[in-house]
Amino acid sequence: MKKILHVVCALTIAFTSTQVLANFTFEDLFVHTAVDEGITGDDVDESIKQLAISEGILHVAMFPLNKQVEKVTGKPFRHLSIHNICDAKTAAILADVSDAFVIVMPCRIAVVEGKDGILRMWSMNPDMITMMDMPAAAKKLAKAVSTKINNIITGAAEGAF
Repeated sequence: MKKILHVVCALTIAFTSTQVLANFTFEDLFVHTAVDEGITGDDVDESIKQLAISEGILHVAMFPLNKQVEKVTGKPFRHLSIHNICDAKTAAILADVSDAFVIVMPCRIAVVEGKDGILRMWSMNPDMITMMDMPAAAKKLAKAVSTKINNIITGAAEGAF
């Protein structure tokens, strides 16, 4: 709980410093993209891995949470996976500006089959990084990572490899 409080405080300070808190809502934190019909969650997972290579960014890990849920409950579960994608150099630069900035890097993509049966990818809203009060060079690098993540999401939504 203490760590969560620190994260919330860090975000509050960051948003207050750029004066966006007044209009900020939870939905501002994330974006989601529907996957084209006929493409499976496993297809999207593989597409994300391959597109990360194409974008020149490291696909660090993929967590097939639906399979873990199935193991612990003994019941099938809808598709739910999380991909961690990272540019270590950019992460280090942002951490040198402020340790808290690394939490707003758009480095995670969740692939979720909603209760409505629609497969979507969810990620941190890349605009969040542009709202942070940070040096221009660090912001430029963070935006470059955001562009790569957006390219991966766009391609994976269409089933590209």
